Amino acid sequence: MAGLEQLRNILHVIRAWLYPNHFEHGGRFVARAKTEKTLNVAQVCAEAVTRGGSDLNYDTMVDAVSAYFDEMFYQLADGFSVENDYFSLHPKIGGTFDHADAKADKDKNRVDFTFRKRQALREVISRITVEIEGAAEIGAYIAEVQDVASGTSDERLTSGGAVIVLGSRIKIAGDDPSCGLYLVNVADGSAQKVGGNFIENHPSRLSAQLPTLTAGTYRVRVVTQYASGTFFLKEPRQLDYEAELAVS
Repeated sequence: MAGLEQLRNILHVIRAWLYPNHFEHGGRFVARAKTEKTLNVAQVCAEAVTRGGSDLNYDTMVDAVSAYFDEMFYQLADGFSVENDYFSLHPKIGGTFDHADAKADKDKNRVDFTFRKRQALREVISRITVEIEGAAEIGAYIAEVQDVASGTSDERLTSGGAVIVLGSRIKIAGDDPSCGLYLVNVADGSAQKVGGNFIENHPSRLSAQLPTLTAGTYRVRVVTQYASGTFFLKEPRQLDYEAELAVS
């Protein structure tokens, strides 16, 4: 519990850049954390041991954390809710049923999990200060991927459904045959090109109908020669979005 008390009592700072707001409501900009990288379990444990945030040695901490998460999701998969000092996770079943003796449909009644903050995390959040470092130097980037069927962002894709990609300078344009919207299979790195008939194809917003996808985990990739206005790049630019999107 010493680590919990220490975390509660430290003032934290999240530095952020401002990016254009692509939605119709609100102000002109939204803030995004200036994140240098995403840390995995091994890296988090290494940081904790280095700064003295844990009395465990590195190997013991990695094994303990990995075992906890494995068991946590084993129990969640059996329908249990799980909580700790910071958050709780709860299974939920989506969609609706037409009658009382209906059976669950895997596509219509998808299993998901709800994340809820608990008191310790709320206390930590209350001690975080956001420092805006100004407007970001806007280049080409992917900001968000929305799955229309499930209404989720940066979580999943629906095979054969519609997808919306938000960002900057992501319009698919150019005469190079590689230009297009791709889904990259995380497991083997293979890239599947989405058909060229886009519902929307704008500098800050793409929408398209997805092909039939094999179950797995995917990342979105945009390849384009679009620069701005009527200007085009000589060679295609490739943008890879880091969010891993599940197809079940």
